[in-house]
Amino acid sequence: MCRQAWLALFLVTSPVYAAEHVASSVLIGAAKRATLSQIDYTRSNCHDDRSVEAWLTSVVGTSARSITWSGGACKLVNKDNPIDAGTDWCARAEIAPKRGGDNAKIEVFFEAPKRGRPGAPFAFRAIVKNKEGWDYMRDTSAFAANWRETYAPEQPAPAPYKDCGQ
Repeated sequence: MCRQAWLALFLVTSPVYAAEHVASSVLIGAAKRATLSQIDYTRSNCHDDRSVEAWLTSVVGTSARSITWSGGACKLVNKDNPIDAGTDWCARAEIAPKRGGDNAKIEVFFEAPKRGRPGAPFAFRAIVKNKEGWDYMRDTSAFAANWRETYAPEQPAPAPYKDCGQ
């Protein structure tokens, strides 16, 4: 076997590579199962145990044409602000509105993986283009309000969940 093939085999099977690499599909599944109280500090006190997938479906409802998930390094980041710096492990959903306009995006940030599995989910970031331009958000209720205002103004606000708001 040539030297390049051995090197590639070593990298793929080395513990360092295995510890840092997480398949996109695994990140997506973990993000969909993450609870809002894990990723949104405003919801941790009220123990909002809804999954990100269930919450997102309830927020966008029939006003979304599609929701497309992907995984990899975080993209909704601000490197100048440590809490928004992101990690190499995120899952993101791009939500296409039925009425047209720019797609909204959400991301779930994960801690460093262990043995090829995502670390704990710890943050939520989102962007929606509203009347004033792109809005960068850190909490799920802000995303819900911006989505409704921009893409589904005729939709009534969902009923509050427990004592968490929307």
